[in-house]
Amino acid sequence: MKSILIILVAAISSVLSLNAAAHMLWLEGGATVSKLYFGEYGENLRETSPGKLDNIVTPMVTIVDAAGAEKSVTASRSTNYYAISGGATVLVQALKQPIRTSQDKLAPAQRGFLYARQGKGGNLPLDIQQNANKLRLTFMGKPLAKAEITLIAPNGWEKPLRTDENGETNFSLLEPGLYVAEAKYKESHPGEFEGKAYFSENHTVTFSFSK
Repeated sequence: MKSILIILVAAISSVLSLNAAAHMLWLEGGATVSKLYFGEYGENLRETSPGKLDNIVTPMVTIVDAAGAEKSVTASRSTNYYAISGGATVLVQALKQPIRTSQDKLAPAQRGFLYARQGKGGNLPLDIQQNANKLRLTFMGKPLAKAEITLIAPNGWEKPLRTDENGETNFSLLEPGLYVAEAKYKESHPGEFEGKAYFSENHTVTFSFSK
């Protein structure tokens, strides 16, 4: 019985450890300059460099103009954010985070993919897009039905939303300010990255917009 309890405690500790590391990326800014943060928007936690911000290695950034033309730009790392010069629509893909492992050998290694959107146009692998008072969640261009989107208000208040069969959900905003919608999608998709094996892929996307 004691050995079973030890295994259960180790497994729970491993899950909590992995969840604690499950930060998001999100964008703040205007039509000319945006700031890319890494941390927890609802908790006002922004990781710094040197520190965990350094885990975001060479994020891929795409700017989309009003005509739908896309252009790749470079993000410049500062103390607690990446600075991005460009238009109102910014798409970010962070694909090179270290493989997440645990001290518990029973916990499978995971690879994370982080995405962030600001504005309309273009597409991300896991994507949240807005149409009036609806949010639409897709993965590889296909709607994700019965999935959860968490809407985070400027004051940190969170509201879970559930998508319908078309991957859509209605939302309403209470106070003015920046809102961040977050969604996650997990695939049991083993592979290898930088010489390390992993057994699943965790995708996280945020969409930043203001009232």
